[in-house]
Amino acid sequence: MSKVSLDFSTNEYSDAELSVKASTVAGSLDGNVYFPSLAPNVTTIKDAVATFDDLLAQMAEGNKKVTAEKNLARETLVEVLCEAGRLVQNISKGDEVQILSSGFDMNRKPTPIEILDQPGNVTVKPGKIPGTLDVSWDVVSHARSYEVRYTKLPKSDPVFYEKVTSSKHKITLEGLVQGQQYAIQVAGVGSNPKRVWSFEISSFVM
Repeated sequence: MSKVSLDFSTNEYSDAELSVKASTVAGSLDGNVYFPSLAPNVTTIKDAVATFDDLLAQMAEGNKKVTAEKNLARETLVEVLCEAGRLVQNISKGDEVQILSSGFDMNRKPTPIEILDQPGNVTVKPGKIPGTLDVSWDVVSHARSYEVRYTKLPKSDPVFYEKVTSSKHKITLEGLVQGQQYAIQVAGVGSNPKRVWSFEISSFVM
């Protein structure tokens, strides 16, 4: 179900933008076949906009009293907009077409957080320097970076993994114990905290 956005904060609308938005809502609701019962709200919004605009025009004088009155007029305008918005929500029952016809915006629908694919073609080979392993893998779509975890074999109980991060689809693991066998896995890092680890690859360190 779609939701009417009732955020008219200064972060979303400057004074001038709020005036335009309120006028748009009033014009969209005026004679709207979906919301005939909101005719009194249209009048209230238009009156609140007129008062607000008049005070905005006087702001150039830099009068503190006018500024205070303008701020109160903004609060009043936001209140009447929110009241109309709640009625639009109730009458429309969340129907997107009806909400958009009212001049109000809708809350942004949350985008699903994508779980990344499992990295493929993970290869591990001795590095050029003793005590290192070169790890590479295929690019994972939409991955911001990659996490590589590794542990000595045989595994301890519980298993303790060392973890490193790479912005590329390869990395050199350093400071490893020569002659020791390690198990290595790779996962893409995206907006979803879930990690889909690659199949485990094991390799001895030279």
